[in-house]
Amino acid sequence: MIDKDLAAFLQEGVGIHIATRNASLRPNGARALAVTVDADGLHVVVFVAEAAAARILPDLEANGQVAVGFGRPIDDRACQVKGLYLESRDAGDDDRPIVDAQWNGFLSSLEQIGIPRAMSRGWATWPAVAIRLRANAIFDQTPGPGAGAPIA
Repeated sequence: MIDKDLAAFLQEGVGIHIATRNASLRPNGARALAVTVDADGLHVVVFVAEAAAARILPDLEANGQVAVGFGRPIDDRACQVKGLYLESRDAGDDDRPIVDAQWNGFLSSLEQIGIPRAMSRGWATWPAVAIRLRANAIFDQTPGPGAGAPIA
């Protein structure tokens, strides 16, 4: 489902937002910090600051529906991965370099479009929670004629 090129984009340090909904279909979401894509191309781990994860985990655990949006600020390339929540765990020390590298990549891309790194101070990035999902649909969200089209 997620090929090597798409996996590289998702993991390069882009803007990430994870979303779900409650039983009343009210949306709920949070900024995510980083992702890893398993070699099988079906499973994704989304890293979310612990404070933000506390808001979305009850809904994920209740209904399993999850959508993760990815956007690169420098060229607006974007996609959405939809899937099913599988499990979560506290992010460990071995996850920290991945989170730090991707978060710094995102901040660097913001700098390239004129948003100073100093404006991003105060975002909680650690401790984090690793949210594992199985992708079941991927959509192009880059502005233009292909927006909304299925990628996989």
